[in-house]
Parts: sequence; C-alpha cells; structure tokens
Amino acid sequence: MDKFYYFNDNNIRYTIGTYYKDGVIINSSSSKEKGFIYYVDSIKHVVTTSKFNNTDMSHTHVLIMFSAVFHGNANVLNIIVPKWVLAPPKGGWKQFPPDINWKGAELDTAYMKKMNLEIP
Repeated sequence: MDKFYYFNDNNIRYTIGTYYKDGVIINSSSSKEKGFIYYVDSIKHVVTTSKFNNTDMSHTHVLIMFSAVFHGNANVLNIIVPKWVLAPPKGGWKQFPPDINWKGAELDTAYMKKMNLEIP
C-alpha cells in the first residue's frame, strides 16, 4: 500500500530529522532504535530507525523521507545532512536534496565561507 499511496513518486517529500534519543523497540525481534524528530507544517513527528546504531550522533541531523499525504509515514535515510544546512524549506523538498544542492534550505553561509564551501 505504501508504494501506491503514501510513497508513490508524487507524494514523496524530504526533510531534516534531528536526533533526540536512543530506545528499544519491543517486538518479535526487540531492537535498539534511534529516534528522530521532524516537523511538517509546524507539526512534530517522530520516526525511529536502527540504521545508526553504530554511529556517533554528535552531528544530529539526518535526511527523512516522508509522505505528503500522511506526514507521519516516514523513513530515515542513511544520509547525514551537512552541518551548513540549517533547515528545510517549508513542506520539505520534492526532489532528493543532494541532487538539487539543498535548494530552498536555510543555510549557514558564515560556516560555509569559513570552511571554503561553495554557496549554492
């Protein structure tokens, strides 16, 4: 159902999730999970994943793929967002952000100049 409704090509959006805590999901295979918070239209959502269990989360931002139809339906992608990307555009990106050079995001231009990064 996800493929046909929530995550078809027209409904996929991308945003930034912020790490907030570790936890354990109790299910048939009890697994360690990391939780991430993301906002769509000023509404807070939470998504968990085990993808970063062996990763230091001192840099706390990751890329989240969510549904434009049901914002709470989301997946954490295995991509850490660059430190100079501060916030996504309202409503998220319609394209995979690295392919569009983080267009529409709020950027930390002072940090980018300090690190000699090209400003998009």
